[in-house]
Amino acid sequence: MRKNVFFLLLALLATISSCGPQDKYVSGEQYHGFTLVEKRFVEEVNAECYLFKHDKSGAQLLKIAADDPNKLFNIAFKTAPQTDYGTPHIMEHSVLNGSKNFPVKSPFDVLMKGSLNTFLNAMTGSDITTYPVASMNEKDYFNLMHVYLDAVLNPLIYEDPRILKQEGWHHEMESVDGDVIYKGVVYNEMKGSFSSPRRELGYQMSKLLFPDNTYGVSSGGYPSEIPKLTNEYFINFHKKFYHPGNSYILLYGDADLDKELEFIDAEYLANYDLPKEKIEIPLQKPFDAMKEAEKSYPVPDGAPTEDQTFLNLAFVVGQSTDRTLAMTFDIISEALVNNESAPLRLALQEAGIGKDVSAYFGEDKQCSFQITVQNANPEDKDTFKDIVFKTLQAVVDSGFDKSMVEGIINRTEFSLKEGNTPQKGLMYLMQSYQPWFFANDPFLGLEFNKPLSDVKKALTTNLLEDAISTHIMNNNHSALLVLKPEEGLQAKLDEATKKELEEYKKQLSEEEKEQLVAETKELIEYQKREDSPEALATIPMLELSDISPDIQWYEVDEKKVSDINVIHHNTFTNNILYSYLYFDLRTLPQELIPYSELLTNLLGKLNTENYSYGDLDTEMNIHTGGFNTYTTSYLESHNDDQLLPKFAVYGKSTAEKAGKLYALTNEVLQHSKFDDKERLKELITRHQSRVDSRIKNNGINYALTRLRSYYSNSGMFSELTGGIEYYDFITDLSDNFDDKSDEIIANLEKTASFIFSKDNLIAAITCDDKDFSSYSEGLALLSSELPSNETPLNQWAFDFDKKNEGLKTASKVQYVVKGYNFKKLGYEYDGKLKVLNQILSRDWLQNQVRVIGGAYGGFCGFSNSGNVYFASYRDPNLKETIENYDKTPGFIETFDADSTAMTRFIIGTIANMDEPMTPSQKGNEAIRNYFEKNTPEELKAERTAVLSTTKEDIKEMKKMVEDILDQDAIFVYGNENKVQENADLFGNVISITE
Repeated sequence: MRKNVFFLLLALLATISSCGPQDKYVSGEQYHGFTLVEKRFVEEVNAECYLFKHDKSGAQLLKIAADDPNKLFNIAFKTAPQTDYGTPHIMEHSVLNGSKNFPVKSPFDVLMKGSLNTFLNAMTGSDITTYPVASMNEKDYFNLMHVYLDAVLNPLIYEDPRILKQEGWHHEMESVDGDVIYKGVVYNEMKGSFSSPRRELGYQMSKLLFPDNTYGVSSGGYPSEIPKLTNEYFINFHKKFYHPGNSYILLYGDADLDKELEFIDAEYLANYDLPKEKIEIPLQKPFDAMKEAEKSYPVPDGAPTEDQTFLNLAFVVGQSTDRTLAMTFDIISEALVNNESAPLRLALQEAGIGKDVSAYFGEDKQCSFQITVQNANPEDKDTFKDIVFKTLQAVVDSGFDKSMVEGIINRTEFSLKEGNTPQKGLMYLMQSYQPWFFANDPFLGLEFNKPLSDVKKALTTNLLEDAISTHIMNNNHSALLVLKPEEGLQAKLDEATKKELEEYKKQLSEEEKEQLVAETKELIEYQKREDSPEALATIPMLELSDISPDIQWYEVDEKKVSDINVIHHNTFTNNILYSYLYFDLRTLPQELIPYSELLTNLLGKLNTENYSYGDLDTEMNIHTGGFNTYTTSYLESHNDDQLLPKFAVYGKSTAEKAGKLYALTNEVLQHSKFDDKERLKELITRHQSRVDSRIKNNGINYALTRLRSYYSNSGMFSELTGGIEYYDFITDLSDNFDDKSDEIIANLEKTASFIFSKDNLIAAITCDDKDFSSYSEGLALLSSELPSNETPLNQWAFDFDKKNEGLKTASKVQYVVKGYNFKKLGYEYDGKLKVLNQILSRDWLQNQVRVIGGAYGGFCGFSNSGNVYFASYRDPNLKETIENYDKTPGFIETFDADSTAMTRFIIGTIANMDEPMTPSQKGNEAIRNYFEKNTPEELKAERTAVLSTTKEDIKEMKKMVEDILDQDAIFVYGNENKVQENADLFGNVISITE
């Protein structure tokens, strides 16, 4: 009897211990003003989930009680703009510029300076404005929640119109005789965004598909329309959409739910009653027939216009609340277009329509399926349309290749179940909000197993083919858009804006001109003004005592598998192997460096001895979670003279599939057919098209890479494998393929033979120790196939040249960079530089370049290798920004921060050092530590330096920064007219069209 009682007690204790604090919640009961609507364990997120409704305000709240220290708070609003003014986007910026309880100019920037956040941002979508923050420190987490709730519900925009002027737009005139210009952070951000032809394409297509509802306007703002936004319209937008009754609050992680509910209710929601209006987004009425339109986008004068047109065919398909339909069209996008052997891709290639094609399924209340061809011509429109519908009919009649579909579904399932992001809360936010908004059911988006199970029926039924027939072939709610290049269009648009502003000035009386000058000066003074200590004290912050002195250290064990050196990071990965093969690129002669990058873009897409490229793609999808090759580099001991360039082969699979992963890897490395000229030409043409698109859409990265190539080995390597030099290289190969094909093939074969040898290989693996044996068996298989070839390492000798170039583009804005390497000037790295970087980026440059200058961003970087950069992002200025950089030593000389301000800067610096990581990211960090010869003692010393940084330490860095800037190394990616106007600043003015 006693024995039975003993086991009964044990069972009871086990039951009690297994019940977390969240288990006290019962559906239908009220907790701190919230009624629990539903409690559900969601297998896909491995957590109990609680859906609440706040009785007084009408706010909805979902808690995902995951055992994750990286806690996330998010409040989202359903926002439905009716104009292209960009009101939701400007509102997103503006509410973070001071609130009732935190009356500083920008609580967001103060938090960025000094919080332990792991994520801090706000985002605007076509029907959502959302405010997520995350932290692994609970005190910090509640501080962030407090500031964000106050920002969205009690912003200072009602009493301070200068916020709209700064963040949105305003007229600026510095003297009565001067010109009037438009200025504003979002105004310039969107000028930068719409410098991308693809952004213009998306905007024009949305206007075609949704002429009568919110999806037909730009929530971000169309540059020419933003200046139509008035303060009255702006304020009314907040009143309508930012009521808590239109809010959706997501809480994720291991914070105490009771404490969260109590705080949110008592501090905020209890102060509101139910809203008078429910926000609805009406459906766009279907069309009777497909619409067609032709629009233009700007290219510089003299730029080629042939093969530069976009063709876009789009269909409105169902609603986002139908999760099976959404996943079905994700699969169709891959099977029909994006896969290497997808039928529409092959049909367009054969017809010579464009250089690349892609498909995309966009989820809003009404979804759209879009097929886009780039690098085509306007006269291709009818042929394009004809080929699409003929291919669709052939697919409906004959069906998709089931093996290909199986591979695509397998890769989709692998990705969904892996969830390889440290920001799980943010991922679940993005998965849940559409069904939450429009079906009142966030679980629909989280529970992916059911639609996944439904989609798997495509392997035995005509699910995909029927969806195409129903939603594409017999769907008139569609549009065909031609977006063609137009030389000089940007100059015309700029001239139209100039005339518009001249007309505006003409209408002003002398008194009004003086008033505008006064307002300009007053706004600049407001932007320069420091927040008072009393205002800053309202922003909650941690103490240095809240910061752990411990570092995050990840290391590898060195092992040997079949004569291959292996570095292993042992961690739990849920049975997944994250595999890397690192081949030393110094086996290559210097002239073949660009060919290594080209090789990374060909491998896995070519026919091999045993597979067609389509079958290879299918096999990879069926048996792996991903396969990729790329070039990268490390600096041993952070020394730029000790460059370690690598050709990386990355693959991931379950442990059980290790043998197949390495068999396929060997097939790619050893048996790819470079001499298939037709296929090679297709791939190089497509690759050039993608590089061309990247260089037109990613100005900041190309600017920074080019700048570093002036003075560093690592920068020159990056330039040759991914910068303007590489663009020129791949464009030459594409344009002259027929004449150079034999040379290209010979160089690719030579490059591969130099690289792929077991003697030139270090393998790296991130997996649980129990899965290492499966990995070893697979790697041993690869080792038995790889040749042994001891090739000596070359000593590359790069020629450095401070070219100081200005790159003329069709961009509406600039990316202005300046920098150098301080080690070349005799200085050494110190961890305190991390704090200097935080101060300059979050205080000095943020204020001078963004707030006052109107750019979307201004920041800098100091690396332990010595490389330093100052950079602006989507900047309306050029010369003025360089002048601001040059004033930095003066700022440092007069830098004055009390202990509270220094603590804030130090905490913000630590936040950038202590980021959450997935198992694969931890493995990557361990690999980096190995190659760079980092030590825990070195990282500990760096952290100690950061935590002990003083105001005096910062001031002592003035001379080093001055010496860096005195080197006058600059690069500007910008508007063709703006660059030409400032030609005297450059050693050379260049164009990617030359």
